[in-house]
Amino acid sequence: AHKFYAYLESDMGHATRAMVRLLGEANRHGNDAELFAGLAHTCRYCGLFDESIAADDEARRLDPNVATNLQQTLLMTGDLERLLSLDPPPMGGGDAAIRVIALGLAGRRDEARRLLTELQQAVQIRTFQWWSGYLMAWLDRRPADMASGLSALKQLMIQNDPEAIFLEGWLHCDVGEHAIGLTHLKRAVAKGYFVAPTLSASTQFDALRRDPAFQSLIAQAEQGRARALAAFRDAGGERLLAG
Repeated sequence: AHKFYAYLESDMGHATRAMVRLLGEANRHGNDAELFAGLAHTCRYCGLFDESIAADDEARRLDPNVATNLQQTLLMTGDLERLLSLDPPPMGGGDAAIRVIALGLAGRRDEARRLLTELQQAVQIRTFQWWSGYLMAWLDRRPADMASGLSALKQLMIQNDPEAIFLEGWLHCDVGEHAIGLTHLKRAVAKGYFVAPTLSASTQFDALRRDPAFQSLIAQAEQGRARALAAFRDAGGERLLAG
């Protein structure tokens, strides 16, 4: 319950608060893998990637079968090689779409298309079909169809998730739609998605480096990340994950 509530809080822009609550619970119940899986999620939203991976490691140490979202964290770190070396996730799971994105960003678009086609055949849920159509348009470099896909996705609750918003901005920048991409990135950071390292390092944002609005965005994300790191330390996160 704590983990899934933390996911909801992160969607609502309160990842730092959720992280602190989970740290308190984990300090009292250090053998609960689900708490550490939740920490891996909230730390990523806070831009604390090393801490997210450490929490994921602890969750898997406690329960090798616990459900985590390590692939999303690795995507944000840019460690595509490690992400793609992991065992493929179950067909139809959310991580399968993350793998499609990783393949595309790695330049392996033919592989990404094959995987996405398999997913489209395996998952007949209408909302996933909309999302997969958006991803296919991205892989094919069809920005107009990406925009159409976003219109279909607007009615979904996932559009309130700053991580989803960030991904849409990232992919738009990847196809050269930097104005649209920047709009999405601003929304994501404003909603508490403080992935400053991703904004600073990813080549998809290189065309925006000299844009004052983008520079301000990175500063905003870095400030949010710094606040989250201070809260992590104050809540005993470093002691908890030291091992």
